[in-house]
Amino acid sequence: MGFFSGFFSGFALTTSIVYISLQIHRSNRIAQRDAIREQVELINWLSSSSGAYDRRFLPKPPRQMAGEQEAGRIRWPSQPSIKDVLKHRWNDEVEALAKKAFESRWEDGRDIALEGWKAAMRLVKRE
Repeated sequence: MGFFSGFFSGFALTTSIVYISLQIHRSNRIAQRDAIREQVELINWLSSSSGAYDRRFLPKPPRQMAGEQEAGRIRWPSQPSIKDVLKHRWNDEVEALAKKAFESRWEDGRDIALEGWKAAMRLVKRE
């Protein structure tokens, strides 16, 4: 295995491990955030004193309890699936690439290609 192939395979392995660990950490933080928000809404609804004397002023239940309750169970809102999350990320990437393509000019591409060609020719002529 040559130097470059070893270097790039190690770089790819390291960056993929870091990326996966960051995504797992992010998903755990999002799940914790959602759980804390739901608990805060329930506690605020339970501790609300505005409906203590007159039931007409009782606050509406939070969105978790607003739906029909089946057999005494609370219907919790469904989390977005991994498919929806990946679809959203894909759409963001496509949008960013489309903006970049719309804002780029042919002259800039030509100049970059010309500079690359000149650098390659200098490298070949030197050897």
